[in-house]
Amino acid sequence: MMGIISNDTKTKLGNDFYDLFYKEFTKLKIGAGKIVVIQEELTFGRTTKIMVIVEGEVIAEFITKPDEEYLQEAAEYSASEVFKYFKKLESQSKSIFQY
Repeated sequence: MMGIISNDTKTKLGNDFYDLFYKEFTKLKIGAGKIVVIQEELTFGRTTKIMVIVEGEVIAEFITKPDEEYLQEAAEYSASEVFKYFKKLESQSKSIFQY
């Protein structure tokens, strides 16, 4: 199961990031049984903050810029951080023994 990615963005930049993140997420073939939420909040001026959240834990966050290269790098970074998070959960579940 690839998992569910929820889009909770408010602007075009947020939606563009969601699309880029989704491409990177599927490219990494992350087997996730948890919901990943892409959430966008309004900040000072006309900027927004995007957060990538898994189970209520913020995995990555950044302030948006209207630059395609910046969004692509942010999507790659965020997808790799989510990948690391799921790998850490997987290794923790393997190391827990029941007595």
